[in-house]
Amino acid sequence: MTETSKIEDSKLGSDVAARIASLPDVDTSAVEPHVEGTTVVLEGAVDTIMTARKVILATETVDGVHDVENHLTLTGNKSDLAN
Repeated sequence: MTETSKIEDSKLGSDVAARIASLPDVDTSAVEPHVEGTTVVLEGAVDTIMTARKVILATETVDGVHDVENHLTLTGNKSDLAN
């Protein structure tokens, strides 16, 4: 990986993290996006399938993202994310 691609991955990762964090009424504190080129891998846990869909859609709308891999797990309970 070249220095330029590392910087681009870092910028894309920052953009994705900011977009996810800006989602209203969604606790994304347990979501970790990892960038591999133009692919974003989402890992972590969310409370419902609707929250997962919101996170995926938000990630797909970031400029530079060409593919999203969903590795999110569902807790089914909002209180699980607080622990």
